[in-house]
Amino acid sequence: MILQELKAYLEQHGTSERAVLANHFGLSEDGVDAMLQVWINKGKVSRMHDTIKGIEKGVRYTLNQGISLNVQM
Repeated sequence: MILQELKAYLEQHGTSERAVLANHFGLSEDGVDAMLQVWINKGKVSRMHDTIKGIEKGVRYTLNQGISLNVQM
């Protein structure tokens, strides 16, 4: 199942850019967002928006490990 594969990839690599995940799994970036939203809702993964002066430059995903808090703003 692709959800488990995405989580396993993050377990191995820690943090990954959305574009890298999309390329690795042959998905669109929107597809990666939709799939990882399941893990975000469970508190297992966090989404980080990289910005420079308020302009989004990319999206990264990271696996939450140990005691961590997933905050969405």
